[in-house]
Amino acid sequence: MIGSEAMNPLVQEILRHTLDGRPAVAASLLDVVSEHGDSADLFGLCCAVADTGRVALHVLFPDAGTGPCEEWTLPPAMADQLAGDPHRLFAVRFMTAYLNGDHPTAAALFQAADAAGPQDRTESICSLLAHVHGLTLRAEQGPATPDSGGVPA
Repeated sequence: MIGSEAMNPLVQEILRHTLDGRPAVAASLLDVVSEHGDSADLFGLCCAVADTGRVALHVLFPDAGTGPCEEWTLPPAMADQLAGDPHRLFAVRFMTAYLNGDHPTAAALFQAADAAGPQDRTESICSLLAHVHGLTLRAEQGPATPDSGGVPA
């Protein structure tokens, strides 16, 4: 375990480089976390990334997910589209579970990626980073409208 004193700045650097469009730098920092950290560190990183995605989604859809019985959902068509790409599917499913406060599902998704091996785990986390980067870029354009095509997967 890296420990929060060292981990927090690493997470912030990974997010900063991801959002600034420098995925190679973010990936090299992710390698540092993978080499020196444990699964808890990587799960915490995923949660921090998902939280950044939450900010972007609330810019895109200011009223979504705010009611007492409202949840974020993954449209079946998107799930079908991503079925052939397990890393991207992990990213959107993890985000959806995390945003809905379904931490057991988020943890189970992470554990499945972790159990698949270091390569799959890294690719899944990189897909989550890329997904949040895409959401952030889209959010910079302002709230989504029905004509805008919504949010990219």
